[in-house]
Amino acid sequence: MPELKEQKVEKVAKKRGRKPKYQSPTAKITGIINADAFALAISDIEKDLLVKASDVADILFKTMEQAYLEWSYPGLFKDKDNYDPAKDLIKAKVVVDDESGSFKIFDVKTVTPDEDIVDDAYQISLEDASEFYNDVHYGDVIDIPFDVTRLDKAYVRRVKQLFQAHLKEASKQTILSVYSDHIGNLIKGRVTRVDNNSYELNFGKASGILRRYNLIPQDRFAVGDDVLVYLIDVSDKSNPPSLSITRSNEKFIIKLFERAVPEISSGEVEIKKIARVAGKRTKIFVSSNDANVDPIGTCVGTESSRIRSVLSELHGEKIDVLRYYDNKALQIIEAMKPAQVIGIACPEDFFDSSVHYDELEEEENYEFPKITVVVTNGNQGVAIGSQGVNVRLASQITKSSISVLQADEAIKEGLKYMLIPDIEKLLGTKAPVETIQEEEIEEPIEEPIEEEETLADVERKKEEEKKISQPAADPNSKTSEMKEKELNIEHVEITNKPKISLEELEEAMKQKKGPSETKRSRHSEKKANKEEKVSQPLAGMPIYTEEELKEMQEQEEEDYNDYDNYDDNDYDQYDYYEDENDK
Repeated sequence: MPELKEQKVEKVAKKRGRKPKYQSPTAKITGIINADAFALAISDIEKDLLVKASDVADILFKTMEQAYLEWSYPGLFKDKDNYDPAKDLIKAKVVVDDESGSFKIFDVKTVTPDEDIVDDAYQISLEDASEFYNDVHYGDVIDIPFDVTRLDKAYVRRVKQLFQAHLKEASKQTILSVYSDHIGNLIKGRVTRVDNNSYELNFGKASGILRRYNLIPQDRFAVGDDVLVYLIDVSDKSNPPSLSITRSNEKFIIKLFERAVPEISSGEVEIKKIARVAGKRTKIFVSSNDANVDPIGTCVGTESSRIRSVLSELHGEKIDVLRYYDNKALQIIEAMKPAQVIGIACPEDFFDSSVHYDELEEEENYEFPKITVVVTNGNQGVAIGSQGVNVRLASQITKSSISVLQADEAIKEGLKYMLIPDIEKLLGTKAPVETIQEEEIEEPIEEPIEEEETLADVERKKEEEKKISQPAADPNSKTSEMKEKELNIEHVEITNKPKISLEELEEAMKQKKGPSETKRSRHSEKKANKEEKVSQPLAGMPIYTEEELKEMQEQEEEDYNDYDNYDDNDYDQYDYYEDENDK
């Protein structure tokens, strides 16, 4: 560029008029900049709006250039609907002189022959250019200095308006770039407002709203609480930018596991599939890329430390960490946990290694195959889950339509299904769930009870003890004769082992009441009356008359026939014999 002459001459535009020189008796723009105040202002802006100091300076200078063009050519630049191509050709330049601490404004023009000049706003003749520069030629682009003292308050106001607008946009773009790097990750915000189960969160220079459908049903927060959320997107429709956040998304669970389990972040353990009903239950398939790493144990952690750190953010939601299998049938059996599956009825393609269901499931018109899962009797409620959550999540994560039957129901309906051992044999692998097969359920074999006395042994011991404790009977005594008969009653040995213990049997017999108890009561009364009659026999006369002996013999026969009706405790009824002998 040719050297600018020291003598500066203002050249009046040929075709476009400028605003007249601003005459003000007081305030006047001199172009001098307070360097210290300028640097301090830029530093504050950098802290508040996250815009770099160098970018703030660039924004200011571009704003001054735009305001100058609008001030110089108001009909052209202020009218947004004006599509005059001259807008792209008319330019200005603002330059700051560090030595003098002032700024200067220049019109940028191209040296053009007089006959070719169309618009003096961006073109200048060689003659006019020579007044500013020495040794200029046609086609040179030169900077024509402008006297900044001609600027007025309108220019200053426009600079301020444009600077604030550009600065906000720059701040917005900076915030967008900062938070855009966190899209798909967890971020923490602070609750600033609660409104009808919705929460407004502040994240520093941006904000977001957790609406009801993005919350876990059990979530309850107060103003000032720190909340962990998943960042879905950043919206540039507001200033400052608004963040789209959630806690109910499946990816929120994935990121919680990535944070709690380093092996997932490193790639040793991989999350293959996930299905979730927020606030109730989540099922997650995991696999290991290292044969020495157990995926489930790794996710659960020592003493469940890792899984607990995940659950602490879910406020009661349950998580089933499941082992991933390539085979579709094994996936379904594993997905039905915690139910005990004994077999499934499924298409034969499930066991064909050439059919890749993972690829088929990506097709737009893929239809979920209908599967029937057979569980142990009484386990259907666990398989279905509360409000059908368990079977619904199992259907989602395996992309199958699953129905559940108990073993008895499957037999009643004549359902043909494949048992777990058959699946293991067919696939040559161990099934993911250890279940009890229906045909293996048998009555338990009762082992003989050792060191436990039978009822017959107990009765025999009682009789032997009575014989030992009794005094020698008088062979001439009829009472001794009767007692001997009583003691020699034949006992039938019970060979079957008891279903219950002796103590339980005795307790049950004590509480038993029936006709035999009534007979014993009448028998005791008769014997007592007879004992009173013979308690004081006459001298020289027999103890019993012949009629009494006959009656006693009949009574004994009756008692003998009723022996089977007596309980174990009936032996106490014979104590009066001993009382009579004592007398």
